[in-house]
Amino acid sequence: MECGYLGPKGSYSYLALAEAFPELEPVACESFIEVLEKVEKEILPYGLLPVENSTEGAVTAVMDSLLDLKDIVIQGEVTYRIRHHLFNASGDISRVKYVISHPQALEQCRRFFRREYPHVKLIGSESTSAACLMAKEKGSQYAAVASMWAGEHNGLKMASVDIQDNRFNQTRFVKLGRGKKAPTGMDKTAVAFSFQQDQPGSLYQILKIFADENINLSRIESRPAKQEMGQYIFFIDFHGHQEEEAIREILLKLRENTRKLYIFGSFPRSEKPL
Repeated sequence: MECGYLGPKGSYSYLALAEAFPELEPVACESFIEVLEKVEKEILPYGLLPVENSTEGAVTAVMDSLLDLKDIVIQGEVTYRIRHHLFNASGDISRVKYVISHPQALEQCRRFFRREYPHVKLIGSESTSAACLMAKEKGSQYAAVASMWAGEHNGLKMASVDIQDNRFNQTRFVKLGRGKKAPTGMDKTAVAFSFQQDQPGSLYQILKIFADENINLSRIESRPAKQEMGQYIFFIDFHGHQEEEAIREILLKLRENTRKLYIFGSFPRSEKPL
């Protein structure tokens, strides 16, 4: 079975997919949107996307795209440790003027570059592995931030190791596909919701539903609703499966107290990073 990921080969999405789901055949895509579209259109059965990072927070492009899901759900997750390294053609950083990588990776190393190489210009790319290909093609004035695998397999040389600002840097990825996963007893459910209008106590009433049922929330984020200032969509992950009676009751109450409820799926929890 095939699984789409943000390529080319060697990106962190590729490495997380290969370690967490070795039974799936990785298929490189050029963007997060392409991954989702190919799964929605049944060109690919599965897709793997990053949703949050322990340093930079939510991957907002993916979160916004989840709101457009129609026939696919989250079926699994994996937390992967992210170690960024600096590569270029020579291994000598003294001539480097430009550093290329995915915007999330650059942000996760922002303090390092401000402290060590304030003169370099940071340039965004589609992925960390694509950055390696660009740095190799453009020559010694260009460097790439990427994984060890991507740098070495693209013929680059190490210029600096472990340059991420947070040594506990981790990214959580979700696997998407068709069909609900059966309860395992160690599950998580992901939802999002919006309110008809902003008024005092709206979010409190939602959080109280979970507190009253002693349900643990593992994540809460907000994103602009993109309709008018002050309106937000809230994303919540919580322990439990939507087929469990207590969770069914909670989802019913959420529907009654929100304008729109999105249910992204229930899936086994990933407790430890790879």
